[in-house]
Amino acid sequence: MKNSVKTIIPLILGIVIGYFICKSMGDNPDGNPDAKAPEGIISVNDAVTLHENYVTKLNDTTHGTVNNPEFKETQFVWFSMKKIRDYIKYLDNVEKVNPDNPKMSGIRVYFGKYNDHKKYPNQQTVFFTPTVDTNLTSEAEFPNMKNLPFSIKPKDASSPLIGKYKVIARLLLDEHYADTRANEANASLGHESSENIAQKSNAKNGGDDTSLSFNLGHLSPPPPRS
Repeated sequence: MKNSVKTIIPLILGIVIGYFICKSMGDNPDGNPDAKAPEGIISVNDAVTLHENYVTKLNDTTHGTVNNPEFKETQFVWFSMKKIRDYIKYLDNVEKVNPDNPKMSGIRVYFGKYNDHKKYPNQQTVFFTPTVDTNLTSEAEFPNMKNLPFSIKPKDASSPLIGKYKVIARLLLDEHYADTRANEANASLGHESSENIAQKSNAKNGGDDTSLSFNLGHLSPPPPRS
């Protein structure tokens, strides 16, 4: 009888816990109106002030180009929710198929500028690149500097998403010893020859690495018609 009780009690507890887990997952299918805002949400006034400061700075430093005096620099980049969600899902999948690699620690938002582009010639843009915590002791004081952008060095060309993560040296700040930091970080990620890895990272075409960088946002204001 005692053995039966010992068996039944955990079973009942498991059923009860499972019920509440399923119930909580099924609650509020339309969302939670009382959800707490995540860290980093700023006020409308702060958002407007930041943007106006940026536009003021643009107006002070840019006055069009010689060929097109009406040229205006980019003020914002728009991405659809679908594209953002698809990108996050893609990164989640990369993590799942690479269980031996460190977890992704975040995403860097890089500023860039097109040269020849069919739709946005000479316009500023942004792109996203995921990061991994490289545990660089020299950067312990600055979390954003030890979380470095990476690509994938595939084990096999037939499976481009599976392989070791590799820090992209060309996306590191030059004034912070980019090659040295990339070498140290890539060694910690399991690459055998740190010098060779850094050299390949500096290759103009990125070598045979699988890129996880994400672009293709819509820029505004658009370039003036010529």
